[in-house]
Amino acid sequence: MMRPAFSSARSAAAFALVLLALLALPVVMGKNLLPPREEAYSRQGWGSGPYPWIESQIYHETNAIDLLFIGSSHIFNALDTPLVQAELSARLGRPAVVRTIAWGGAGYDALYFITRDLLAQRQVRLLVFYDENPSPGNRHNQTPAWFRFHPDAGLLPGLSVREQGLFYCAAVIGMPRNLLSLIRPNLPAPLVTDRPNYWTLVANAPNPATRLGCLSMQKGFAPDLLAVAAPFEPFRPETGARPADAVVYGPDTKTDFEFSTAPLPAWQAHFARRIAALLQAHGVRPVMLYLPALAEARSPFIPERAGWPELLPAVTLLGIPPAKMFGSLSDAELLRLYADRYHFNQNGQDYFTRLITPALFQLYDTTGQP
Repeated sequence: MMRPAFSSARSAAAFALVLLALLALPVVMGKNLLPPREEAYSRQGWGSGPYPWIESQIYHETNAIDLLFIGSSHIFNALDTPLVQAELSARLGRPAVVRTIAWGGAGYDALYFITRDLLAQRQVRLLVFYDENPSPGNRHNQTPAWFRFHPDAGLLPGLSVREQGLFYCAAVIGMPRNLLSLIRPNLPAPLVTDRPNYWTLVANAPNPATRLGCLSMQKGFAPDLLAVAAPFEPFRPETGARPADAVVYGPDTKTDFEFSTAPLPAWQAHFARRIAALLQAHGVRPVMLYLPALAEARSPFIPERAGWPELLPAVTLLGIPPAKMFGSLSDAELLRLYADRYHFNQNGQDYFTRLITPALFQLYDTTGQP
């Protein structure tokens, strides 16, 4: 016979009161009793994203950003940020500011919170992001760091009770770290040290802080995380693809796009709309950039996972049909551009950046000053 969980009704009531107090902490701890917002980043290291770099870009640099690539790991791997900055500087006749701010794990909620924190500190002219729609049911593991009931509760109306409850639970989970940060603030991690950076060890890539935030992986293809990666060999593909193959969605180009009819998860659509409104309020032009997964490489259309023209009508859609991008590359040659089934390695990054950059500059030229 199992022993009862509590020795008496009094001990059970005491436990219930403690549990109730813990659950009420996000409401009881008002905005003034929370640590500075910067602590949401300084408490995280390099592992799930280059958070020391992200913190430095949000809170330590203050200049306006001409062109920002922001989002999850797809953006992290996709574009050679130093190359884009050098070419934009030559085009403008002045030092341009181009940055990548990226992290691990997709989700429009993460994109909203980090973009909001950045725009509270810095101006941005052109902001480029990827479709952040994650797998159904997925939640970002860093939500307890970003979401605080005060002052973020006003973001939740419009979500179901269940979804609002999940965000409240994230606030509860985040409270111990927030309370600890009040007692002992976190010190910013150094951007560059004598020891190899985390991303050098796990991705054979230069420290992202030395590459304006992008990840240039010198790794061959591996079909999954447990497989051994093929040896990396520099490869510059010869295809018929040209920068002119880039397509901006519009009445004359809509047949180049193929939109999924599957609905977005309600909470993702909710935060996608929040992002669009946030960018409009700050006068930032948003561009959703299509980045091809390996399984899409032969598609003659640009596959999109939602009907973005209806959901986010103010967002510019940009991409290159994969069949044009990769031309007549064999399957073996195609693998030399990818580190895995979803992310470019340095070969793919170099190739894609040179193809898409002219279209990005055309959008930049038609965008107002920040």
